[in-house]
Amino acid sequence: MDRLEANRDYECFCGNGIASEFVAGYILEKLNLARTDRAPFKVAIISDRQVSGYYYNSFENQFLLRNIKPGLIVYEATESSKSLKTIHDITLDLAEMNLGAGDWIVALGGGGVIDCASFARTIYSGKTGLVLVPTTLSAMAESTVAGKAYLNSGKYKDVASIDIYPDAVFVDPSFLKTVPSKYKNNGYSPIIRLAILKDISLISDLTDESVDFREFLNRVYSARSNIEYKNPELLNLGSEIAHAIEGYFRFMNYSDGQALALSLYSCMPEEGREALGAIYSKLGLPTKLEGVAKSMIMKSLDSILDRKGLGPYSVVDYDNGRWVIKSLTKEEALQLFSGRLDVIC
Repeated sequence: MDRLEANRDYECFCGNGIASEFVAGYILEKLNLARTDRAPFKVAIISDRQVSGYYYNSFENQFLLRNIKPGLIVYEATESSKSLKTIHDITLDLAEMNLGAGDWIVALGGGGVIDCASFARTIYSGKTGLVLVPTTLSAMAESTVAGKAYLNSGKYKDVASIDIYPDAVFVDPSFLKTVPSKYKNNGYSPIIRLAILKDISLISDLTDESVDFREFLNRVYSARSNIEYKNPELLNLGSEIAHAIEGYFRFMNYSDGQALALSLYSCMPEEGREALGAIYSKLGLPTKLEGVAKSMIMKSLDSILDRKGLGPYSVVDYDNGRWVIKSLTKEEALQLFSGRLDVIC
């Protein structure tokens, strides 16, 4: 088991099989309860139906071997379920389990599970520990180090957010072997964004099975840290059109990764678009937005800007060979987005 260089205040561990071997031991060590006379404590594992169906028995076993019976909270982890209603249901389950100080929550799943579990833990009055166990590439590369948890509401993306402070993250690459193909390419887009902004070599290593995954993630985290140091607003590259696409379809037709991929493709300068399109073809990512007229996405973008206030609006754009933050009026921003949509519509 190795430590990842995530540049966060909490520890990130990486290794094949560590999720089902070391999480329970970590919690015991943190509580200094490895003695036979340890005080009782509780563990709640929050997961979704698919992930729990695949992994829960083997994951739970490490706790049972230590005479700890975890409680399992399962829900449908979709973008539309990242809502206050889901948080209400999770916190109700936590309260009924009587979790409190000295107890622990473990988030086992993709980015949606991590967001909802982290959100619930932060607002829950019983101050518990929190361990994140990401099971998808997107969650490993982004959700566990994002520093925030986000919720959606209806057709609106990321309408609520809070800062999160997990105690530890356990990244187990073996989970990636069983990720369904329709979800697999969902994790590529956040890494492609970092590659575009900072380290283009990350793209070529996305599908290279010979690459050491721990070293790859360290490079991903390093790119993110460098961008955050320069200007964290750069990490919003492509967010506006991606959110408009997801919102228009109410999180149904395009996954968050596919929507972001389309938006990033539209943001690329013309000289780099052909190369990125070839990479998209290899990765199974779309380059054309289908099933909606440009005018409808423009309407969604107009609403997104309105919710941000009167402006000016900060938008990431490519200018004179580099990515910069531009301060734009509403008319200027919509004109920029219109040009990008012409690329993918």
